[in-house]
Amino acid sequence: MLFLAILALKARAHDYQTVYANQTALFNNSSKDQIKGLRVDSVKVAAADTILYPFATIQEVSAGCISPYKASWIGENVVIKPDFSNLFFNRDGDTIILKTNARLNETWIAFQRADTFRVEARVQAAELGTVLGISDSVKTIAFRLLDQQGNTVDHALNKLKVKISKMHGFVETLNFYLFPDIVASYPDKILMSYTLVGLTNHRLGIQNLTWFDVNGFNPGDELNVQEHNIGDPNFFLPVREYDNRCIYKYLERTNYADSIVYRYARKQSIKTVYTDSTTLVTYNDTVRSVVLANPGFDKLPGEPIFQGNSAQQMYMRNDEFLTKIRPSAMNELYVYSGNGDCWSEIAGEGCLPEIRYIDGLGGPYYQCRGYIGESEERKLVYYKKGETEWGEKLVITGVRNIKTYAGLQVFPNPARNVVTFQLNDDAGTHEIRIYNQNGSLVKTEQFKGSTCKIKLAGFKSGIYFYRLTSSTSTEYSGKLVVD
Repeated sequence: MLFLAILALKARAHDYQTVYANQTALFNNSSKDQIKGLRVDSVKVAAADTILYPFATIQEVSAGCISPYKASWIGENVVIKPDFSNLFFNRDGDTIILKTNARLNETWIAFQRADTFRVEARVQAAELGTVLGISDSVKTIAFRLLDQQGNTVDHALNKLKVKISKMHGFVETLNFYLFPDIVASYPDKILMSYTLVGLTNHRLGIQNLTWFDVNGFNPGDELNVQEHNIGDPNFFLPVREYDNRCIYKYLERTNYADSIVYRYARKQSIKTVYTDSTTLVTYNDTVRSVVLANPGFDKLPGEPIFQGNSAQQMYMRNDEFLTKIRPSAMNELYVYSGNGDCWSEIAGEGCLPEIRYIDGLGGPYYQCRGYIGESEERKLVYYKKGETEWGEKLVITGVRNIKTYAGLQVFPNPARNVVTFQLNDDAGTHEIRIYNQNGSLVKTEQFKGSTCKIKLAGFKSGIYFYRLTSSTSTEYSGKLVVD
């Protein structure tokens, strides 16, 4: 059925159409702070209509009720009629009509809300333009809000429009799920325009940022990263202040089908301030690192990522760097009803930063400050890639040379299912304690030898502290990020 539907759509390729089943697109919102994806996951033919179903995004479906299953940001589905009308549906199930084959200056009623108001659409322009560097015919449709008597109502909707190209569909569109309302229940969920910035099937414009893109380094690349955290003075935390400065110089890269293996030189200093003492550990070593595939991260921006009873959606931003961003934990969802149709946002306080990953420059990077003095920051301060340099180099002095790895390795970090603590030259008895951001102990593990694997089942995504103590009076501490 899907094959026949796509054939039917291709047969209409000489006509205008808003969404195509065989292409994946990226759109940037009018605030230019959130790139979202649009991909058709299934197609259905009903009588003479063709119905396209884009992947669902996390949407408010009613007051206090959110669902990651209901609808895309452009609506639950798109119906393509035999007369080339394309129908969209808002969260109330109301219909928005775009006549893709309407002629210049032709008008029609695109939306009607009972007997209160209606929205008139008009083909404002039809001309040759450029879409992601390719010449194409582009049609512009403008909107006008009318009252019951047909008078124009002063409304922000009158400034919005859509643009449709003959070859690639939407060049500019709206998040029709919220049409025609300007303000929804949440202030950050408003009707706005989205501009086409990339086509992944055709490799045009911006492409979806993947885990291997983020961790795409080459021999000669250098990254300087600083992590600095100050604990909440009103909570017991094993670590009051933590300052980690690290210089990575990449030496070798080996590509595999499901991973990338790197060897890099690392110069590092870690200063840890406890309630009753301060430690300074320095390293100068060579590390072998394995970057494994991360299918969840590779999802399109806006596509839900499920983990246990929670769901998140990452989005992208293209400003100084091309980044993929995991929103603050405040935007994590959890299911609370038996059938999973109604989800709620988590309430929280303190440092709950959004986490950024940068194209070819790694991550995670974040910055936040709590209400009573606590703060967390991990930032890129310098990089060199090829002939490009940015930022100011870190200066790390007083390091000692180690022929092999540093005393403790914690990998992978960020971790998802399991994290490994690997000690070198220390085969005694050890204890690992892991604390959450509030200083609560969430895991204790005792082991003998040099290796301990800890399963992260039940750990929510976020930032944790670990402290490893040894029978040899050696102590290690640091931060663990759980994806």
